[in-house]
Amino acid sequence: MMNRSRWYMAGEERGAEKDESECVQSVPEVPLDSAPDHEDGDGGQALRTLGSRIRELQHEVERLNSAVHEEQMLRIREQATLQRDKSSFEARTKLALFLDLLAIVDSFDHLVKHGEGTQDDSSLLVGSQAVLGQLNQFLARNGVHKLEGLEGGVYDSATCEIARVVTDSGAPANTVVRVLRDGYKLGEMLLRPAMVDVASEPQVTVVSNDAGDD
Repeated sequence: MMNRSRWYMAGEERGAEKDESECVQSVPEVPLDSAPDHEDGDGGQALRTLGSRIRELQHEVERLNSAVHEEQMLRIREQATLQRDKSSFEARTKLALFLDLLAIVDSFDHLVKHGEGTQDDSSLLVGSQAVLGQLNQFLARNGVHKLEGLEGGVYDSATCEIARVVTDSGAPANTVVRVLRDGYKLGEMLLRPAMVDVASEPQVTVVSNDAGDD
């Protein structure tokens, strides 16, 4: 009796295991390929959006770099303009100073020549000569030099201005007869032209014979 019970129980256990295996096998398997691709679609759209945003940022960076470069070039041009204006202003100021100083030199030069012409040995002449010498030394140290050798030479419009035309000097035409005001150069640049008298062609007198014919 007990053996039969054990056999019966073992039979029931085998039947239960069989039923359980049949139940497991009856569950249909879903293939992975048939799974919805919502996540894959969303990921692709996100990548496309990210790529588009990266391209926009790259364009923005290029635009900013171009703007920075233009700003730098503008500042360089402004600095160059300021430096050029500063140099031009300094040059104009220097030229104006030298021209004013030359006017003072002219005054002392006339005073010295007058005193030497009258053979005046006064202290005024001696003092004027001393001041004139100091002024000429100052000009020479700064590259300002007098134009030499003009009198008796051919008139040159690049360095001289005609004050008068002399007809009875006996000199060849277009010859500098006298220097009325000295000219100066600053280095190789003409600072002030000389004022000169220039000889002209001698006038030819035409004698009329109308009275003799009558």
